[in-house]
Amino acid sequence: KKKHAIIVISEKITDVHQLAKKISLNTGFSGRATVLGHIQRGGSPCPFDRMLASQMGEKAVDLLMQGIGGQCVAIRDNKIVAYPIEKALCMPAESRKPLTNLFERLG
Repeated sequence: KKKHAIIVISEKITDVHQLAKKISLNTGFSGRATVLGHIQRGGSPCPFDRMLASQMGEKAVDLLMQGIGGQCVAIRDNKIVAYPIEKALCMPAESRKPLTNLFERLG
């Protein structure tokens, strides 16, 4: 009885925009396609974007196959991890000051 669904598709499997149209035409859902690499990092995806998306997608599918939903998949300390969405929304943002300082020293 849910009123929404998220479909995760690896690149090159199908035309996601065409699939979104078919979903809209044949179901009660509003189909929309989003390329995560474009949203998360901006611009066209580079090889790192594709690898990160694949790793995060694998983690999300593994969780779902274990019957675990409602998770936020993230990268933390160069590891792909998951947190319950409620916990993730309450987590404080990490300071980017060390990266800013590095950039200033190198600039």
